[in-house]
Amino acid sequence: MSNVIEKSAPQHNVAETIAEELLKRFSKETPEKITTEFQRTAKPIVFNKMSIQLSTSGIKDKNVENYYNQIKNNRYVAKKGMYLVCRDLFDAKVNLKSTDYESLLSKLGYSEASVYKQISIGSDFRLFKMFNQGRLPESWTTQYALTQFNDEELKRVIDDKNITHQSTLAEIKKVAKITGSTSEKLELLGIGSVKVNKDEVNVAEVNKFEKSLKKFMNDYKFVTIEFANDFKNKIKDFVEKRDSKDRTSNEIAA
Repeated sequence: MSNVIEKSAPQHNVAETIAEELLKRFSKETPEKITTEFQRTAKPIVFNKMSIQLSTSGIKDKNVENYYNQIKNNRYVAKKGMYLVCRDLFDAKVNLKSTDYESLLSKLGYSEASVYKQISIGSDFRLFKMFNQGRLPESWTTQYALTQFNDEELKRVIDDKNITHQSTLAEIKKVAKITGSTSEKLELLGIGSVKVNKDEVNVAEVNKFEKSLKKFMNDYKFVTIEFANDFKNKIKDFVEKRDSKDRTSNEIAA
């Protein structure tokens, strides 16, 4: 019997295992495919923070700097794309009828609650100035934090040329000279969501729930409640459509 203790092989998670299998499978084939299928450019790759176009050509002169700049460019363009999604969601909310806007969110697989922060970002035209300057922070959470700044605080950020698209929220807050009220907003935490059972909800109970919740929250000052815009009217419209559909179904069945 041996006294030698053999170390077990390190355990990989599922993602790492899949990645290794794919590498083994395609490591020989993929470079050749890339060479034949991807258009190549011999031009030096330069990162341009003002760019809004993805770099789709493969890299002919294969060096660290070219790969770095192209990846950096595409990563930032993707971040800009998400900002434009936020802008368009807000634009749609303003210009579409309520039912059409709900239809749009449904097509996108979104809920009104899930796009609350995106709309906050897209509705803040001050951020568009940073976007046009190529200085909009890459971090989505930092973009949302900027919407909580007052005009004076954000002006300090925009005026400071040392603030770039890669600046952290901590750096930005320092430049902005955040006041106590803004700091409190930035430190709010989301701890959950309220979901409505569409089969059971009715307008009377929603009104009762809102009143009871507001009364209950008076005892807990550390929590604030933000209702979705026009949520009661939307529930009323939904209930009316649901009841009308039920009545029609019953008439057909009869």
